[in-house]
Amino acid sequence: MPNEAAAGGTPSSDPRVSVLSNEYAEVFRITLAPGQALPPHTSGARTVYALSDYTIRLTQDGQPTEQAWTAGQAHFHTAGEHTAENTGATEARFVVVARTAQPLATSAAAVSPDPATGSGPMQLLLDTDDVIVAEFRLAPGASLPPHRGLARVVYSLNDYTIDYASNNAPVQSQSFTAGEAHWHDADEHSITNSGSTEARFLIVQFKR
Repeated sequence: MPNEAAAGGTPSSDPRVSVLSNEYAEVFRITLAPGQALPPHTSGARTVYALSDYTIRLTQDGQPTEQAWTAGQAHFHTAGEHTAENTGATEARFVVVARTAQPLATSAAAVSPDPATGSGPMQLLLDTDDVIVAEFRLAPGASLPPHRGLARVVYSLNDYTIDYASNNAPVQSQSFTAGEAHWHDADEHSITNSGSTEARFLIVQFKR
């Protein structure tokens, strides 16, 4: 499957903006003003990445918990019905990457990722039975050598341009804008920052 990108929106009264939706994953950018809440809804297992510092009350399957998050932190939740309310004094901005019920293609699930480390341009945020989540920062001209990756969502944290080479496709120069998300099937690939700005992006790899 080729890389997929989607950008779109929902009415301004809805705090959710859909930035990717395919058969395997849904990605939303959410902004909650102090006191604002999402109505009860059900979603699949999901990763949440904080874009700002905030305090939120999450009620899942009838169990409320309150947690303060800092920009750059990530956490994981199992599937279920839930609500979320901003109980702090500042705007809550975060990204939700949720798996659908569609099983990954055999080829997408069969590739074992290269070992993850916390050194160099990568900061490992989560490694669970379901996902590997990491934030990357590539300076202009810097590269990630060929490595294996699982089926994954990539979320752009700023504007950047990269050259992407994969065993599934020839080298492509691609420019992304902050807030965009795109999909990659499992592959072996390399990345070079071919632009003039640092490339910052979040990667959520799916183990199942």
